Amino acid sequence: MDDRALGDGDDGVSALRHRTIRFGLVVAALALGWQAFVAVSAPRRVDAALAAQLAGGGYVNVAVTLGFTPEDFHIRVFQAHGVVSGVRGTTVLLDRVTADDVRRISRYYWIERITAQRSPS
Repeated sequence: MDDRALGDGDDGVSALRHRTIRFGLVVAALALGWQAFVAVSAPRRVDAALAAQLAGGGYVNVAVTLGFTPEDFHIRVFQAHGVVSGVRGTTVLLDRVTADDVRRISRYYWIERITAQRSPS
């Protein structure tokens, strides 16, 4: 037998040459890159004064600013994290939000800024 049909066992094809493996690696790299971007950019969206207030624990009332007018989808997302008390232009007022929920909200790429709500005067 000359081993041409079956090969000699060392055909030189590495796992990286396989199209599916390369595709999987590219997808994994993109997913990791996205998670890294979100992890780095999320803390910058939270106002420093609010971050200090969150360290104390408990609930806070926040104003979440988007880069556009929020739609029903965005309001429903916020309702999963706290009580939506109003919308003013591109800002959603959200009451009774925990520190963990503020961190979760800050990971949405479409959020521009999260600040503490100003008390009405």
